[in-house]
Amino acid sequence: MENLNPLKSITPIDGRYREKLEKLEEYFSEYAFIKERLIIEVEYLVKFLEEVEPSILKNLPENWKQILDNIIIEFDLREAEKIKEVERRVGHDVVAITIYLREKLRQIGLEDITRFIHFGLTSEDVNNIAYSTLLRKFNREVFIPMIMNFLDKLENLVLEHVSTVMVSRTHGVPAVPTTLGRFLANYLYRVARISVDIASTIFPAKIGGAVGDLNALTLTYPNIDWHSFIESFIKSRGLEYFPASTQILPHDENSKYFSKIAILNSIISNFCRDLWFLSLLGYVSFHPLESEIHSSTMPHKSNPTLLENAEGALDLASNILSYMSTRLISSRLHRDLSDSVIKRFYGLPLSLTILGLINLCLALDRVRINKDKIEKDLKEYPEVLAEAYQVVLRKKGVTEAYEIVRHTLREEKKDVINRLRKIIPADLLDELEKISLENYIGKAVEITFKLLEKTRELKETMLKKIDVK
Repeated sequence: MENLNPLKSITPIDGRYREKLEKLEEYFSEYAFIKERLIIEVEYLVKFLEEVEPSILKNLPENWKQILDNIIIEFDLREAEKIKEVERRVGHDVVAITIYLREKLRQIGLEDITRFIHFGLTSEDVNNIAYSTLLRKFNREVFIPMIMNFLDKLENLVLEHVSTVMVSRTHGVPAVPTTLGRFLANYLYRVARISVDIASTIFPAKIGGAVGDLNALTLTYPNIDWHSFIESFIKSRGLEYFPASTQILPHDENSKYFSKIAILNSIISNFCRDLWFLSLLGYVSFHPLESEIHSSTMPHKSNPTLLENAEGALDLASNILSYMSTRLISSRLHRDLSDSVIKRFYGLPLSLTILGLINLCLALDRVRINKDKIEKDLKEYPEVLAEAYQVVLRKKGVTEAYEIVRHTLREEKKDVINRLRKIIPADLLDELEKISLENYIGKAVEITFKLLEKTRELKETMLKKIDVK
């Protein structure tokens, strides 16, 4: 097959965005799936010979395991093409792999053991282990490190603006003073918290034969403890043995994984929208590269394109993952093939997720905070101290304080204190004059540091979950 030009790709994943996502072919490409299943067939064969048919080993060369390993080591695209050619002939992907492996063993003088290839297995025994292995690798090698990168960048922004006081907005309308760092720290903690759950995922796998009852293995080798054999094999791959299966592995655990990523994507997408709104308010801008052009007709434009791209990718990924997480739970009786085509598309929403995170991190690298504009807005909205005025007056015994402040602000939002002089005793006004836009932020700074501390703990937990020292 000729090398595919990205310009001729059907989806943008392998076309427009390939440069950013190329590494993901190691987890979601057809080649990766074929190779992982070949590895499983070889590893299963080795374990089977050593523990079930050890008597045959005396007929094999001393380096028989190394010979089998070499099949994997030397496996490349040309070898994968041979398997695809067989599949085109026989119409079955896993059978094609077993035929290929059988021919390889004949070529290297190990024909005696070809009869034990895929012994007692169904194709879904191999497929489910391959999918879970590839998802596990993706989670540990790509996804969690990408989340950590995002958290590091956001944490730096939070630290820089712990005390940057700004107007908060509820329903889009000015509310009370807060800090930019406190607002961003919410997202920092939320993302870290659910990411720990994702990092903690132990992917399941099964071997059960035709319908999950180990019929063939039990009939031919009744004295073997097949449950221990299978559990040992699955655990050796860092997976969890799932004993309740039909011909397929129930997708409950993978559905949870996808559901959590969908929730995470929705959180981060909302962060993108909030950052976009802060840009609309003039609080945030994104410094473009010198060579970049952001409009074909308006030379002055500098658009938050990376942020918007991230939002779109994350939203699309979230919707696909949500569908997968519910649909994959269903399977007719002991097996139907409707889940197979869905699983082939695992790489689509997960690649979109990574694309969104990549572009968001690039946006954070370019972010600029306009503190002058933030301070100007604080002065433009003195009504954000209305809550402070009414609670202080109520504490001092003014029963109708809420209504007094409300009516005063309805008439005119500026110079509130002077207009209250006509209504409120002078000694109470002294209390109100002590309140400022800068000091009416409650525990914002303290809470921010607590969220930072908790986030760091969660990040450490994440690294432990994926065995990063």
